[in-house]
Amino acid sequence: MQPHGRRFLGLVAVAAALALPTAAVAQQPPLPTAVNGHVVTRVATGVTTPTSFAFAGDTVFAGSGPAEEGPGPTGLFTLANGTATKVPGTTHIVAGLAWHGDTLYVSSFAKIIAYSGWDGTRFAHVKTIAHPLKAGYNRLAFGPNGRLYVGVSFREKFDPGGDPSRHAQSVISMTASGKDVKTVATGLRQPFQLYFPPGAKHPYVGVLGQEKPVVPKDAIVVVKAGQHYGYPKCLFGIGTTCRGFAKPLVLLPKHASPMGITSIGATLYVSLFGGLGDGKPVVASLPVAGGKPAPFLTGFVAPVIALAQNAGKIYVGDLTGTIWSVDA
Repeated sequence: MQPHGRRFLGLVAVAAALALPTAAVAQQPPLPTAVNGHVVTRVATGVTTPTSFAFAGDTVFAGSGPAEEGPGPTGLFTLANGTATKVPGTTHIVAGLAWHGDTLYVSSFAKIIAYSGWDGTRFAHVKTIAHPLKAGYNRLAFGPNGRLYVGVSFREKFDPGGDPSRHAQSVISMTASGKDVKTVATGLRQPFQLYFPPGAKHPYVGVLGQEKPVVPKDAIVVVKAGQHYGYPKCLFGIGTTCRGFAKPLVLLPKHASPMGITSIGATLYVSLFGGLGDGKPVVASLPVAGGKPAPFLTGFVAPVIALAQNAGKIYVGDLTGTIWSVDA
């Protein structure tokens, strides 16, 4: 497996210290439960490690990272009629997706690729707009200024601690063509998911804390240009280590591992691989302005990763390879 694959597997496996339950590999895992009483729908199966979604008209795209449990179909898929269909000619590993204009932007940990000319089955044009860094690209999102924002990871040999390589452990932005790369905020151990709530000028970012020798809290931050969040000196929730650095919007329990963020109205939704302190995967909700997270979707038999909303529905993917949706 390529290094970027090992990095992702290490992230999702260690992040919440969870093993994939035997029940999670069942062909038809039980439906999760929505606290609002709405019926959860099984959208599709077969997305081995669902990482991200994008929506283009009636087309639902889903990305898969490396297989968590042995071999399995990975890469870029479309979802329809209960089935995930691999998009031909696309990368075999997907970390993040963003549809912008008529182009699908894909981060594959190793690089960022722009796919255009979608005809409902395949893309006519492929262009790499950002080439490899020593550290890897995580999720990505377009801001209201038209720039593409992406979280940059770290190299495992520097964890715990600071990776000295260019752009590591930071959020960066660039033009839609990959030019004019700028550092937005630094000192973020693992800035994984990026998301702009409607009307927001700055991205919300899920941050995963270190796993040793001490375990800090995870967090959701709203990054602004020039901020420094202090990692590796600052460990969220540990004494006075973060004094003098930028403050998170929300602190999450240790091992919560925020893998996905989206919003509808004034409510923020977060997929928590490791749950709310109980080790049980959950999609939680909280005010966009910040506050205490509460369960929204429960009863998953495997950790949750991908999360997005479209037309008032929440979409979430778990490590059974299943994609679910529910009205918010």
